[in-house]
Amino acid sequence: MRAVVWDGRAWPEGLELIEIERPQTRPGWVLIRNRAAGICGSDLHYLTGRTRHLIPDENLPAVLGHENAGVVAEIGDGVEGLKVGDPVAAEPLHGCYETGRSTPCPRCQVGEYNLCSHRQIVGVPLVEMLPGGYGEYSIFHASRLFKMPRSVTFEAAALIDVLAVGVHAMTVGGPEPGMTVAVLGSGVTGIDTIQCLRAWGIRSIVATAKYPFQAEAAREAGATEVIQLGSGVDPVSEVLRMTDGRGVDQVYEAVGGASPVITQAVHMCRKGGNVIMLGIFDGELPVDLQRMIYRSVSILTSSTYNSTGGTRDFQIAVDLLANGQVDHDLLVTHRFSLDNWHDAVSSAFGKSDSRCLRSVIVHDD
Repeated sequence: MRAVVWDGRAWPEGLELIEIERPQTRPGWVLIRNRAAGICGSDLHYLTGRTRHLIPDENLPAVLGHENAGVVAEIGDGVEGLKVGDPVAAEPLHGCYETGRSTPCPRCQVGEYNLCSHRQIVGVPLVEMLPGGYGEYSIFHASRLFKMPRSVTFEAAALIDVLAVGVHAMTVGGPEPGMTVAVLGSGVTGIDTIQCLRAWGIRSIVATAKYPFQAEAAREAGATEVIQLGSGVDPVSEVLRMTDGRGVDQVYEAVGGASPVITQAVHMCRKGGNVIMLGIFDGELPVDLQRMIYRSVSILTSSTYNSTGGTRDFQIAVDLLANGQVDHDLLVTHRFSLDNWHDAVSSAFGKSDSRCLRSVIVHDD
């Protein structure tokens, strides 16, 4: 099969479109003909070297891409409920039960497979190189595949991985109708978090956005107010002004990196309120602990997704998209064929110029 393969070197080196061996099905697993693959910000972190240290050298070269949707191409022994040609969204996270460990870890035993010590992710070669959506074919455990109605495009279905992150944040934060909420960051994760908040009945949402095109998308997603960063307005002061000095009930942080956004979140949160952290930060950063204790502000972390009350967060996300409660067409701003993979990655890296929310590699039918 054809695939864009990464050898571990930093962008713009290290990627090449070549022919490699197609992955083989296993009992309980399914071969997928990829139709769409999103280029996630975490992929860019690997390619720039920021998180390269997390990838063992023995798992390289690798095929990245963990935001995938496609059609069933081949079914392994023991798989039921799927047939060749079914359109599916693919959940990349695999825990102990899916990978066949004889003694599942304690976290998998209680359904928290996102915290599995042996977690394997299709398209992220942390434990094993399971080729992702930058190639024509991938394999997934059958339990990680979700049938999609044909009314949902493959590009929209590929981003369900991001939506499931927002769904899990709702479980962690427990927002209730009537609350005032701030969402820091209007990238794809922030925008899907806004859409989840709307689906959970939240009507007062203040968002921050780095770029004007992100601000437009945040408003379209349902934000009632948007603070444009870099315009001379301090986001903390502006949120406090909007809430008559009280602060918002909850803050959902979707920025990460090396930004001071956590301390900003603490300062704009009301007494007794919560900050829910979704972003991935670069190591240790300062936090205003004195303000946290005096105002009893809690920081809750929301890591990817797992199961909520016996229902997988990914399934809830699938239903939100299929029922029209969430719109992913506004997120897919750039589409490229596999042959034009370089432009796809360049658009994702240069979003300030390209106005890119999510760049997607679209494979031929």
